[in-house]
Order: sequence, then C-alpha cells, then structure tokens
Amino acid sequence: MEHTPGALAAFLGAKPAARGYANAVRGSAGHAASLILRQKRLALVALVAFLPVLIPLAMAFLSRTQFVDGGNVVFVRLVEQLYISVLAPLLALFFAGMLVAEDVEMQTMPYILTRPIPRSGWVVGRFIAYLCVSVAILSVSITLTYLASATLANLKMTDRNNLVLLAHYLGVTAAALAAYGALAVFLGAFTKRPIVYGLLLLYGWQKIATVIPGLVDFLTIKKYVDALYPVLATQRGVVEVQTALGSFQKQVFMVSASRAGLVLACVTAAFLVASIIAVRRREYVSNRVAGS
Repeated sequence: MEHTPGALAAFLGAKPAARGYANAVRGSAGHAASLILRQKRLALVALVAFLPVLIPLAMAFLSRTQFVDGGNVVFVRLVEQLYISVLAPLLALFFAGMLVAEDVEMQTMPYILTRPIPRSGWVVGRFIAYLCVSVAILSVSITLTYLASATLANLKMTDRNNLVLLAHYLGVTAAALAAYGALAVFLGAFTKRPIVYGLLLLYGWQKIATVIPGLVDFLTIKKYVDALYPVLATQRGVVEVQTALGSFQKQVFMVSASRAGLVLACVTAAFLVASIIAVRRREYVSNRVAGS
C-alpha cells in the first residue's frame, strides 16, 4: 500500500458521497495499518522489541546460581526499565509520529481535503492503527519474556498472582503506548522532524526531569506511567540519584494510580485534539499556497 490517491481511494471510497465518521476512522486505520506492516522499519523495530526475551533465557543457560534475582524480579525489571521506559516511546516515534508526518510531507493530506472525510477521523484512525500494531508487538514480546523468565527461580507460569502481574503490566504498557503515541502524532503533525524532537523530549527531557529537585517530573508522561506499576504507592519518598557530579537524595512526590490513569487519559486526548488542529492548519496553508 502506498501514499497515492489510488491507494487511498481503495480504503476511503472513490465516490464523493458523504461517509460516516466511523467509516472515515476505519478507512484511515486500515490504510495506516497496511502502511505500517509494509514498512521496512517494522522488521527492525520488531527485532529490537523481541530481543529482551533472550535475556532470561541466557541467564538460565549460563548458570542460574550466578544470579541472585529470581524470574519474577527479572521479569519486572525488564518490563519496567526496558519495555515501558524505552521500547514504548520508541514504537510511538517510529510508528505514530511518522504516519502523520509522512502524510503531510508526501502531499497525502491535500488529497484528503477533496474527500468528504472528517479530519479528526483521519487522525484518530492513524492513531488507532498505530496503537493496535504496537500493543500487539509489545504484548506478545512481554508474554514471551514472562514465559522465558519462568526458566529462572521463583516464577510459576500458572500461578494466579503471577498471571495478574502479567495482565497488569500489559495494561500499563497499553496506557504508555497510548500517551506516547498521542504525543508522537502531535509531533508528526506539528513539526517536520518528529523523531528528533521526540527523542529530545522522551529520552532527554524525561531523564533530566527525574533528577531535578521539586515537582518538575510532574511535567513528564513517565511520571504518571510509573505510578501505574503494581507497587504500593506512598505520598512521598526519598530516592538516591546518581549523576556524573556525584549522588544526592531527592524527595519524590508520588501519584495515586487512579489520578495517574486520569492524567494519562487527558494527556492522550489533549494531544490528539492538538494534532487535529495542527493538521487542519497545515492543510489550509498548503492549499492556499497551491491555489495562489
């Protein structure tokens, strides 16, 4: 599937008759999903996403007695520190951010203006396609990591508590992908270099904000994603921060899981609305210039 009027018409319909909002979302999502599945970067991202599965297997193969941590600890650390903190933002940038950016850069959006398609439906469809593909990739990889971690001690695959833990982390992963994806869609619609700005925000700013004293980390998505982890949260705590200049203690103000979930939902919705506004403005300027 390509970024061409003919390819788009196959999903959106060649007739100029009015189409429902659900049809617009479905057409946009179908076209976007086909683009993602045909992209060369999909194989690379999928390969990176499935690499963590090998870590507990390698630990078990080398020597179980060399590792103090059991399978449950290894699984939790891999999910929190690798899947959710690193891979979720990465998938958001490479899938969600590039979908809208490529539409704008390859002049797909001016063609969409000639169709009876709600602009918001087009953006939402792009977002849904990204979310479905990304959740599927990370969910399968996390589940395989869970199974692989059972090769180490203290993790029984069929134990009810462990299965609840797995389900909990899958839910947190989906929430993180939604929030990061909405931000990436906005960057793709608002800027010409969503990957660059996304890397600076998600891997630069979020890292810096965690070591700055005070409430600065409340201005990051990671703050609220971390609050969803299956750990008993207190009102505040003190952590030791390691930097190149030395270590210091920082007082951390915690957020309840319910408030964190509400904030992430609002952030996701806000960035999608901002993306729709940005797409409309860029379309309007493009058409005006083309018609002048």
